[in-house]
Amino acid sequence: MEKEIADELIRVLKKNESSDFEESFERAFELTKAYAASANAQASAIPFVFEKMFELFVCGKTVK
Repeated sequence: MEKEIADELIRVLKKNESSDFEESFERAFELTKAYAASANAQASAIPFVFEKMFELFVCGKTVK
């Protein structure tokens, strides 16, 4: 995850700073919860799925 995206994620999590990406966080969180509840979910992949979803919603693509 790029530093700028990571900084925005921290802003959203702290809640004491406003972020333009709160909606991206909510969407990524909801999709990650759906993945985690699925029968094929791998526990070790859940953080990675959230990270990639957040990144996708913030910048429209995932960065390697």
